[in-house]
Amino acid sequence: MGIIARQSFKASISNYLGILLGFLSLFLLFPKFYTPHDLGAIRLLLETGAVLSSFALLGTNYSINRFFPYFKTEDKRHNGFFFWAFMIPLVGFALVFTGLIWFEKPLLALFGKDASILESLYPPLLLLVFFSLFQVVLETCNSNHGRIAVSNFLREVVLRCIILAAGTLFFLNYIDFITSVWIMVCAYGIIVIFNFIYLRTLTDIHLIPDFNFMRKNKELGKDALRFTAFLFIGGVTTLVVGKIDFLMISAKKGLTDTAIYSVGYYLAIMIEIPKRTILQVAAPIISQKMKDGNKKEVHHIYRSITLNQLLAASLIFFFIWLNIDNLFQIMPKGEIFKAGKMVIFIMGLGRLLDMVGSAGGPIIANSKYYYFSLINFLISLVVAIGANLLLIPILGINGAALATVFTFLLSNGTLIWIIYIKEGFHPFSSNHLKIMLVLSVFLIPTYFGKWLENPFLDGIVRTVVLGIPFLWICYKWKISEDFNKLLDKGLKMLKKSN
Repeated sequence: MGIIARQSFKASISNYLGILLGFLSLFLLFPKFYTPHDLGAIRLLLETGAVLSSFALLGTNYSINRFFPYFKTEDKRHNGFFFWAFMIPLVGFALVFTGLIWFEKPLLALFGKDASILESLYPPLLLLVFFSLFQVVLETCNSNHGRIAVSNFLREVVLRCIILAAGTLFFLNYIDFITSVWIMVCAYGIIVIFNFIYLRTLTDIHLIPDFNFMRKNKELGKDALRFTAFLFIGGVTTLVVGKIDFLMISAKKGLTDTAIYSVGYYLAIMIEIPKRTILQVAAPIISQKMKDGNKKEVHHIYRSITLNQLLAASLIFFFIWLNIDNLFQIMPKGEIFKAGKMVIFIMGLGRLLDMVGSAGGPIIANSKYYYFSLINFLISLVVAIGANLLLIPILGINGAALATVFTFLLSNGTLIWIIYIKEGFHPFSSNHLKIMLVLSVFLIPTYFGKWLENPFLDGIVRTVVLGIPFLWICYKWKISEDFNKLLDKGLKMLKKSN
């Protein structure tokens, strides 16, 4: 776990710089730059692009993680692996592109009065799908070479800076709304180019297929085909489950509600940053350990990942909820966006559930039982659609958040159960319960309202008075060895600086 912790820490620097930029954009600047309606249109574009690019991947991102160790060679030709890694997504993009063109009118009709503005965003959407597709492919390839920091920096910092620049130019009346959207989309293309250049520094990219290797390893090819087919359906289903709330809110409630929901959704996404960084490093390691049959080490990694993810996510959730009213008070048009306050709390709890269950994904994906994931994914999709259809008309955006949490609970619970039945181990320990106990106790004071009128002073006082004891108890209780080592290292650096 030490290697994973160190790699994740490096990647987290970019992620949290990205959080700062995202916070500035979504909370302080974009609500001032754009109307809620226009902001909702931008969010819908980006989320739809993510879903469609997942279709276009055809499961390649999963198969890269699983099968690269089998293709990897010392001469860096990797038996023509990159041909398949790039060609399959191209085929997928062609299918998605054809479908979008063919069904353009009926798809736009789903959004009623908002169809006109979404029609103008259709061409940028097509390009966004292409760029998002290869961003994922290249990031996954970089990850399999043990390097995620540069890719994370490009995605979390460079990309957000360009998007922020586009919004600023629009606000200053240098460009119109559609042009600002085009710049945001092209930003993804810039990230793809830099990721490709970086991958070239890590390895040789040979795009000529090695059919001789495939003929000698026919069973590997068949296994890869089966695996990719199963995980493609599963991966798409997972992403649709995560984004269906946006699509259904936009269709049933309109783009303004989409913008309000996106604020709560973004804060919830901040909570899962630890998962993104840790799993990005851990997935290739788990793949190698599963290939080697080292289940004892896999179990150790599994338990360590869930513990560290849950602790880090709980800390983030606590500090967000502790200062949530101050955030809305500072935010431009905060009185409008405060309607999404409970979305933040509900989805925050859902993300905490995901911290425990999601670590099982790479284990199932790299085991002979990977097909069980498909069943889990399909059930989750049905539940997500049904829950959103039922709850959005009754509870609005809060209903969408509840539907997401319920889906997370079912999906992750099933994943944990499958691993326990088939592999014989689970992620839980007494330290997981300690984290939830500490979090529950420290959430109680947050319900007694603000302490000071000034939002900045109130935030500082609340964070110091409640935040330091929270950290101290987690440290003294020795909940996580990695957390304690990280805190010890930070304290030593602080002492040296003095």
